[in-house]
Amino acid sequence: MKSMLEKPCSLRSILLSTSVMALSVAVPNVAIAQDAEDGEKRLGNVVVTAQKRAESLQEIPIAVTVHQGDDLESDGVDSLAGIGNQTPGLVFSAFSVGQPEISIRGVSTKEDGASANDSVVVSVDDVYIAARTAQVFDIFDLERVEVLRGPQGTLYGKNSIGGSINFVTKKPTEETSIRFRQTIVNYGIFDTAGLISGGLSDNLFGKVSLSRRKHDGFLTNVLQGSPFFGEDQGERENFAIRGQLVYLPTDDLEFVFTADMADDRQGATNREPVGSTGLHGNGNAADPIAVNIALGGAGDPFSTLAETEGFTEREVSGFSLKTTYSGWEFADLISISSYRESEFDWLEDSEGLPPSMTFTDLTVGGATLFTPPTDGFSFDITNSAMEETEQLTQELRLVSKGDGPWSWILGAFYSNEEIDRTERFNFTALGIGPNPDDEQSIQGNKTDSYALYGQTEFNLTDRLTFTGGVRYSYEEKDITVAAEILNGNPAAVLLRGAPFGPASASEDFSNVSWKAALDYQVTDDALIYANVSTGFKSGGFTGSASTLGVATTPFDSEEATAYEVGIKSKFADDRILFNALGYFTDYKDLQVTRFFQPIGNSFGEFITENAGEAEISGAEIEAIALLNDYVEVGANYAYLDAEFVDFQGQASLGASQEDFNGNRLRLAPENTFSAYIKADLDLENGAKLSGKAKYRYQDDMFFDPDNNPLAVSPAHEIVDVWVAYTTPNDRIEIKAFVNNATDEEYVTHVFT
Repeated sequence: MKSMLEKPCSLRSILLSTSVMALSVAVPNVAIAQDAEDGEKRLGNVVVTAQKRAESLQEIPIAVTVHQGDDLESDGVDSLAGIGNQTPGLVFSAFSVGQPEISIRGVSTKEDGASANDSVVVSVDDVYIAARTAQVFDIFDLERVEVLRGPQGTLYGKNSIGGSINFVTKKPTEETSIRFRQTIVNYGIFDTAGLISGGLSDNLFGKVSLSRRKHDGFLTNVLQGSPFFGEDQGERENFAIRGQLVYLPTDDLEFVFTADMADDRQGATNREPVGSTGLHGNGNAADPIAVNIALGGAGDPFSTLAETEGFTEREVSGFSLKTTYSGWEFADLISISSYRESEFDWLEDSEGLPPSMTFTDLTVGGATLFTPPTDGFSFDITNSAMEETEQLTQELRLVSKGDGPWSWILGAFYSNEEIDRTERFNFTALGIGPNPDDEQSIQGNKTDSYALYGQTEFNLTDRLTFTGGVRYSYEEKDITVAAEILNGNPAAVLLRGAPFGPASASEDFSNVSWKAALDYQVTDDALIYANVSTGFKSGGFTGSASTLGVATTPFDSEEATAYEVGIKSKFADDRILFNALGYFTDYKDLQVTRFFQPIGNSFGEFITENAGEAEISGAEIEAIALLNDYVEVGANYAYLDAEFVDFQGQASLGASQEDFNGNRLRLAPENTFSAYIKADLDLENGAKLSGKAKYRYQDDMFFDPDNNPLAVSPAHEIVDVWVAYTTPNDRIEIKAFVNNATDEEYVTHVFT
């Protein structure tokens, strides 16, 4: 068992921000507004586009959490991981930067093959991000982030069966605005961000924003005799830039052109053995725990014994054009065209241990697997991957106008995705024949997706509204696969299977998803709702398969039916917000990726297969209160019960059948809770003093469907604190903060 652990860093920094615009104050799900009559603060409305039209968050019958961009910036949130820490029901984990695992209500994707699809759709300004290697990006210059929980099969792009995360960037301003931010922290963190925005002519507006984040390594290599001994590893240098033009040739026509680019360079992540059993639990060179202890790496997650210095290199770029025509009386026509591409190169020592100094030739027996642990790890593996992606999408929408009792949206969606991925497995001290085994899996995938959708809302009375929607989806996937021997004896039985290919296969998937909802406006500030929605996630092919049969045999698509009831309310003269809901989701053919050892095979392999059925139920609460004009508090809580009810997996060695019934789903903590308190004090000189403290708790969660007690992330708590001073002219802010103030060490990912 191996894991990556988050560094327990107490971060202290100074942040400077200059701007010709006043800084705004916001909290999740609300905007703070000052009443024009009495001058007191109220919880204002937040306008979202979660249902593809501008609507008040508190008046739509779906579960949405909104994070205001300025609030994320104040809290220092710069990635999806930070979003997960503040959203009920959302958990973020990652095997690597290029393999994020986003779980909403226990629904996630582990499969990383070229034909894999995510259960949670990530989009930026209505552009769906297909490549998993490009989904984790630098968060900066955002207007808001909308997190939709549960199946979104009616209005959203393909495979939004677990939920959707929509990043909405800030648009260019008419008045000239210049902002600059500099953050200096321990671990050599030096983050810089800036933007310039304004009018270029009467009907043309532009903006350029950039972000550069850099830090030194926080892992120390303690492997005696290694060329990396004593070096700090795990450094990072990321650069991202985004440009945008808004052109208004007439009152009825708007063009928004966006271009973005990112260049990421990161050092090794730590892989720390956390458990072993069977063959690997005998205290010798085959036992990763014993090797870690013998060579001085155990007990310190911020040291590494890796003989290879891992790295991640990634380049991402994209272009999009959003055209809006509003000249018709009955509807607006919206076209969104986009092209994106990415290159990803990654290498890692899989278990963070050096290879055994004694090479084991399996053709003459495996006695040398069990030398003393000081010899090194006999099953040492270096894992690497290279991936290139291209994506083209086109969406057309008709959005009805008017304030009548009936509104509607009609749309069509197309995407073309091409992914070429090569993953390499190098057993540095183990082989068949005279050489260490070194193999690679080659995968190519082309996916064409088509969809037609529509959704309507009809006011049955002045307080009761019906919402209904339907979407037809069709996908065709064509793959090419091969397994090659780079070093070793191809004539013998290999560790991961015999070489094969190149070969090809194809499969198509189709589905009709639908939604029905009723919402009732009990008062002007209280809405109750009930909805039923379905979702779909297409099937695919197992990545890095060990045999040709597994590589070319598709797993099926999965479907979900979700039932949800909830209330959204504000009261106490708009000083308290309280939203609560309960849900039940029935999943059919849930795709599950696991590592196992097939009967008749000498080595384990990954497989993605379909669980017959899984059931998920839970409750989520969000609350915010303005205690007075200076202090606000907020909290959210999620309870999750997610288990397999019909999952008989493919049999592994030593078992006639794998029975996972009653086990919890992976990345599905039973309880998560977060809370904050924030204060804003206006000083006599016109300046402002602000401060915020945040608390986050997450229950333990499993990473494998067998609920192996070793492959678990234990429960943990995180506390963050910041204070800031803003000058009287609102142009300069100086901030100091401490992240993870209690130096909590916690596991972010475990794999077997």
